[in-house]
Amino acid sequence: MYNRPISKKALNTEDCLEIVAGISELKYSGDEELEKVQNFKLHEDNANIMFSFAKQVFRGTALTAKQYTLAKKLLLEYYTDQFDAHEIDLKVAVEKLRFPLREIDGSHWIKFVDYKGEKMLAIRFPFNKKVIKHLEELKNSSDKEYFYDKHTHYFPQKEKYIWKIVNISKQFADAKFEIQDEILELYKQLEVFEKNPQDYIPGIYNFKFKNLPVKAVDNMFEELGEPNYNNLYKYYDRRYYYGLNYFDDRALVESISGRETLTKAIINRNSSLICVDKTKWDMATVLKAVDELERYPLLILIDAKQGYSEVTLYHNLLRYYIPKEQMSVMFRLDNKLGNEAIQFNQYIKTQGLNNIVDKNTKIVYISNNKIPKPLMKQGFRPKGILTIGSKKIANNIDSYVSAHDLVMQYDDDASPHYSYGYMKADII
Repeated sequence: MYNRPISKKALNTEDCLEIVAGISELKYSGDEELEKVQNFKLHEDNANIMFSFAKQVFRGTALTAKQYTLAKKLLLEYYTDQFDAHEIDLKVAVEKLRFPLREIDGSHWIKFVDYKGEKMLAIRFPFNKKVIKHLEELKNSSDKEYFYDKHTHYFPQKEKYIWKIVNISKQFADAKFEIQDEILELYKQLEVFEKNPQDYIPGIYNFKFKNLPVKAVDNMFEELGEPNYNNLYKYYDRRYYYGLNYFDDRALVESISGRETLTKAIINRNSSLICVDKTKWDMATVLKAVDELERYPLLILIDAKQGYSEVTLYHNLLRYYIPKEQMSVMFRLDNKLGNEAIQFNQYIKTQGLNNIVDKNTKIVYISNNKIPKPLMKQGFRPKGILTIGSKKIANNIDSYVSAHDLVMQYDDDASPHYSYGYMKADII
């Protein structure tokens, strides 16, 4: 409610904005003439921005100089006739303000700051759609590590973010970001790495390992053998797991070229989690891709409610090229749950799938709500994980699954739970 005398001559820019937006409190003014100043219509060319300005000042937030200039221009160009009809001199009103103009901190900087007790990489700038668009691409890949507060965006203190954020700042010459010396030094080091990858970046150069620990090289040799055209695609498929950041493009293209279409899509994923579209690919094709990538042992998560139908689906496809001795179902269902559970338990027995997991095991089935303790004690680590459906699973399973470099969900779309953040699913 107004707490000051007001008349048509006392109207200011903020009053006029509220009037045209239909949110004015003039009916409380006590002035009979002002109480009639209603039923203005916003023009379709500027209705959104004018209502936004009106709502802002109605809430007590002053206009900036830029907002004031635009508001005054729009009021005079589009609304003079409506104010004239109420005998209000708009030219006089828009020269007055209810609040002093609000000054905006126009600083642009990138520096390390302490945010909630943790050292973070921060970039600060006034609202800029183009810069925000680039930052959104970074944010979407690390939602759980990203924070925003008062025009400042916070990212983990990691080299990849230093590299990308400084590069973003360089795209906007007019912004002139002030960059902390420590960050500039790190960025210069990263530039050296970028220009001379063979001296620093771990990868496979001309089929030779470079910049990798000896033990890591030994492990890769043991699993896949010496890099060549026939297996380079497998190394690229495992790049997240092995930390391989460089491959010769021509050799890689040739190695991948002869693979199945789905295999290629899996190899070129941008995330460890993928949702294989069941409307495009049947399960036989999915399992064939797993075989072509040699992603064994493969851990398959089973929904207990669909236990019998899911296990029989997988087994009827896998049994033609994987011996039953190399498969193991590590859970059973309570027969009291009904026919599905009884059929499931009987099937495991008759098909000989109740085997002990050892170094030769290629397929391991577990329930999607619990990790068997024997599996953990044996230090079992699958090379791939597969599940039907993209639904949220139990937290203990989810945390275990997210630590692997290839997790495949089979569904027609990714669950909202897997549509953002560090576990955002690639849909293929």
